[in-house]
Formats: sequence, structure tokens, C-alpha cells
Amino acid sequence: MKAVAVIPKKKNSAHIVHTDIPGISDNEVLVKVKLVGIDGTDKEINEGLYGKAPEGENLLIIGHESLGEVVKTGKDVKAVKPGDMVVATVRRPDDCVNCRAGEYDMCLKGEYTERGIKGRHGYLSEYYVEDERFLVKVPKELDELAVLLEPMSIAEKAIRMAYITQKRMKWEAKTAMVTGTGSLGLLTAILLRLRGLDVISVDRSDNEYKNTIFSELGVTHFNTKKINLHDIPRAIGRQIDLIIEETGNSSVALHAIMTVGTNGVVVLTSITGGEKHIEICSDCFNQGLVLGNKVVLGSVNAHRKDFEQGINDLLAAEQQWHGLLAKLITGRYYPEKIHEALLALKDNIKVVIEF
Repeated sequence: MKAVAVIPKKKNSAHIVHTDIPGISDNEVLVKVKLVGIDGTDKEINEGLYGKAPEGENLLIIGHESLGEVVKTGKDVKAVKPGDMVVATVRRPDDCVNCRAGEYDMCLKGEYTERGIKGRHGYLSEYYVEDERFLVKVPKELDELAVLLEPMSIAEKAIRMAYITQKRMKWEAKTAMVTGTGSLGLLTAILLRLRGLDVISVDRSDNEYKNTIFSELGVTHFNTKKINLHDIPRAIGRQIDLIIEETGNSSVALHAIMTVGTNGVVVLTSITGGEKHIEICSDCFNQGLVLGNKVVLGSVNAHRKDFEQGINDLLAAEQQWHGLLAKLITGRYYPEKIHEALLALKDNIKVVIEF
């Protein structure tokens, strides 16, 4: 079978490889891949910034956003059958207390593996094999939109964590801000609109294509080349109750913490590499957090329940804004064009590889 692999830590090493179609055990499933979404993680792995091959191997098949069809099941598999469409989760547990409780996304030891990222091959191949426990069956009516489920699960968890945290008080969020308007940022905005919140989307561009999406969603957009982040509450005449930070920029993350209003919560989802330094008024920062009763939390990966909720919300979004989700998939490439696809991430919302 054909797959796309990298040599971990080697820059621009993504290339086509050919391997045998893997066999399955009694509790495993063979999946034929239909679409694989790619994102900044795949780009940074190809840039050699991180990524780890399976033990004893020197190549890593990349891709962690999958959509495929079950073609064969082991004799003990009960959850899915041939013909079912499935999305696979990403993280696999170690033996820490959280992982033993099924909370792989809250792994304590950090010795987990992740498909296409750390220690396990990913889904950017014609077929993959997976234990049925890590497959999520998706309704056929979602069709290709189900490729958005993995990033949707990240947004689901971020919002779920925010609301769990805010049970510390009586909290009636009215206005939310999402920093970043890539596929994750737009999916987050969709989820917040489904919850009935007024949503502010923030980035550093005026993209006419995205403006049509903002308009259809009823989202207000601000370009921070034209207005400072902390001036937006004054511009809209009310405080921001919830901020989901998704830009991949640590300075934006710090400014978000200073921008959120009294009793507000900021969820940080960005992985920021490098050693960027900025100067802040640390007394002002501390005072704002304390006197404002603010909470800042980090959120990474997703629980299976977030995938399952993501299915419900993708269906709800498609019903409420029919055709909008399809507008998020703006780039399609074949595996042989992987380098072009990775470069296209800059100018697209969601890029997918199709087999």
C-alpha cells in the first residue's frame, strides 16, 4: 500500500513509501482511508521540529485526522462492521492513573503515544489497522464532513473544560472570543454559536472568503492589525466572558489573559515552540488575574466523549447552516503532492489528502 512518511527530525523529508497492507488480530479493524486532514502539526513534523517513529523504526507515517471505511474486522469486534465509516482517535495510553481511568487526554506520565505524531504510525496511508476501542463510528449523512471530527473534538474539549471550570460560580457567559481563524478557530466559533453566545473572531487578516463565513455564522470579526486585542471589549461595549486561544502565538495568549473580563476563563490550546520573550507588567498581570477572579487553563488532545459530542454538533451545524461546513474544506491534494499540500496550509482553511 501507499503511504506518506517522514524521517523524524529531518527537515522536508515527507515522501511516498510502499508497505504491505497490515493484518489484523481478533479485536482489530482494517480501515480503507478516504480522507486525511493535515494541519500545523503535520507541517512542523515535516519541518523536523518534532515527531517520533515507532520503536525500532526510522520512519513515521504522518496524519492524525482520519476518515475511512471499515473493510475487515477481527472475530471479536462488536462495535463496527464492514461498510461503516469511522474516525480514529489519536492518543494511546500509558499506565498512569488517568490513562487507566480512560482519560488519555489527561495523561500524567507523558509516556503515551499518538498516531502520526509520537511513537505510532498515522493515517496518511491507503489502509490502517486499529483496535476497535479507538474507532468512532460516524453517520453516513456526514459524508466527507466527518474528516473535520478530529479538530472538532479539540474545540469540544476546550469548551467543555471551560464550562466545567466555571461551575465554581454562577456563570452566564454571553460573549466569547476566539483568537485564530483557521479550521480549529472556525469550528470553535461554530460550537460557541450553537451554544447561543455572541462570538468575536480575531486574526490578522481581512480574508473575503472567511468574511462570508463570519457573516453566515453571525460572528463579529476584528483584525488586530487595526485594533489591539485589549481594546476590543471597549469597542463592543461589553466584557469578554470566555476566550479560546488558538493562534499558536504565545504573546497573543498572554494578551488574551489580560483581555478577558471579570470572572472570565481563558483556554489555551496553542502549542508554541521556540523561545520568544516579551516584556509585560507582571504586577498588572497578577492583579488582573486575582481581582478579576480569572481562570487560565491549558487543553490538549481530546477524550472519546469529545469525538462523540463532535458528531452531534457537526450534524447540528449542518442543519442550522447547511453547506457551511463544506466551505471549510478549501484544499484537496493527492498523497504524491504532500509538499504542495503542506505549503497550501498558509492560504487555506482545511487541506485534505484524498486517496
